[in-house]
Amino acid sequence: MKRYILTIILSLFCTYLFSIEFDNLRVHLGSLGRQRDIQSNSTETFDLSINNRGDAALHNLEISLTYTDDLIIVLSGQKVSALEPGETVRLTMEIINNHRYFFDRPALVIVTIANEDYASDFRFGFTIRAIENFWLGVILTLAALMIFLFIIVYIKADKGEKNAG
Repeated sequence: MKRYILTIILSLFCTYLFSIEFDNLRVHLGSLGRQRDIQSNSTETFDLSINNRGDAALHNLEISLTYTDDLIIVLSGQKVSALEPGETVRLTMEIINNHRYFFDRPALVIVTIANEDYASDFRFGFTIRAIENFWLGVILTLAALMIFLFIIVYIKADKGEKNAG
């Protein structure tokens, strides 16, 4: 019974140590001076920085991505062999959007960093921007159509007055 209790205490202590190590892991998504915008039917590049602020080295980190929309995300590295204390690893994340959107919509990307003992999720929100000048084009097209129809109706009405007189 004592051995069983000591095993539980030791496992809880080890779990606590691993969770402290991952609490000191910081992930930052830089967008090279821009907001986190993804244009419709385009490719955007972002800088993913992983920083170890703890006292212990983290080994065999695997990085995976989960996203909600029909995006294609290419990450420059999927695995980091070791992350020493105070060290920062920078990865390039390229997001490819092959769809055209007529309204702005939010997108969510979840970066999961895991090793043999622990996993942690980091969430980043993006905005998929609508096609540039789409609504301006729609309004101008409708205005031109209305002007054209008004001119046609005016000419028909004017010819009718000439023939009636």
